[in-house]
Amino acid sequence: MRSAVNPGSRVRRCIVAMVLTLGMNAPLSANEMWEAMFNGHLENARAGDPEAQYEVGIMYLKGQGVEQDRDRAIEWLKAAAASGYSLADSKLARIQEQESKFEQLKSDADGGNLEAQYELAMMYLKGRGVATDEKAALRYLQMGVDKGDEKAITRLGIIKYKGEAGKADYGEALKLLTRVSDHSVLAQYYLGEMYATGSGVGKDYAAAIDWYRKAADGGFNRAAGKIINLEEEIRGEERRRQNLARVARQEEAPEPKPAPVQKKTPVPQPVVRKTLPDKPPVVAEKPVGKTVTGMERLLAGRWLRDDRPVDYLPSRVTRCDRDDDRLVCLSEVLHRDSGTKVVEYRVKSIITQDGDAYAIVYRNLVLDVTESEESDDQPLGYDNQIDKGFHVKTGWTPEHRVVCRQAGKQSMDCDKDDTYKMTLVAED
Repeated sequence: MRSAVNPGSRVRRCIVAMVLTLGMNAPLSANEMWEAMFNGHLENARAGDPEAQYEVGIMYLKGQGVEQDRDRAIEWLKAAAASGYSLADSKLARIQEQESKFEQLKSDADGGNLEAQYELAMMYLKGRGVATDEKAALRYLQMGVDKGDEKAITRLGIIKYKGEAGKADYGEALKLLTRVSDHSVLAQYYLGEMYATGSGVGKDYAAAIDWYRKAADGGFNRAAGKIINLEEEIRGEERRRQNLARVARQEEAPEPKPAPVQKKTPVPQPVVRKTLPDKPPVVAEKPVGKTVTGMERLLAGRWLRDDRPVDYLPSRVTRCDRDDDRLVCLSEVLHRDSGTKVVEYRVKSIITQDGDAYAIVYRNLVLDVTESEESDDQPLGYDNQIDKGFHVKTGWTPEHRVVCRQAGKQSMDCDKDDTYKMTLVAED
């Protein structure tokens, strides 16, 4: 039997991370990327490559880059297994196990078992043991909701909020999540999300922080980074208000009036004859216009390192505001692939000027950590999010220090943590 390390799963993780990182500026949509990857695997699979056959089977199974088709998935997985690809054997065994589980749950759910109804709904939603069927998923979840099952109420609220089974319905999500908000930290967390983003409710950072804090106080660590993030947003808005008010005061200030000139009676002076020089003395011209300070030059740039935006300096991904004699910068939400996980984070930096050098102190604020690819062995739905919420680590990472000096009109030489030397350039 041929052993197999699954490089295809690494390819899928890279695709997911790339889509998250590029966001709306990606030259291809997520669907187009999946389709391109599927077509590449399919060509190799038809040529007899067992690893590609396995990947095509997985993509048919999950509906990635192609319409979901469990029968074709199993055909391709069997072809890979026949060539000795061990992962295909494992996957086929897992599919058979899930199908047997589905049949048992279907019998128990139709008999009125609440837990079975919930698990069956999640199998329909995720397409495990059966083809994905969102209507059936919602129908079995609703059975639990009608009986007051907290797990079913919470999960249906999240589905309505995210639009996981059709169009998002924020009003229904708010109603469901509020119904269990006294007990469910997961419901509290998603209510925080709704107020933070203004989804179905007016955007209200204070209300969002209150819901996040309830979840965090209940041990749901995933909410901690979101609290810090909104506190930073509130401070940033206050800095911008103060800066706008200062500019307005400067513009409204009246021009200073020149002091009146005192007229004096001229006193006759003796005539003194002077010998004129051969050439008139050189008079230095006064500079025209406002002198640009180092901080203003730094703030006006959009800084790059190796053609990528610098997230701790003014750039396409980071906004900086004046705070007295320093700059405070906060990036947009960024994503980074870390093994099997995708880390969602922002970067905060404080910049001061010391002579001809800029001193930069920055650190990352981790907002969330998610799996880039969901494992078949993970629990479904409610439980995995609860477990993750208690164990995921969010919040501030350790500080980094960067010292930069102007190297040219559009470039700086920098030293990071007294270890890494680099050159940053400003976009044209």
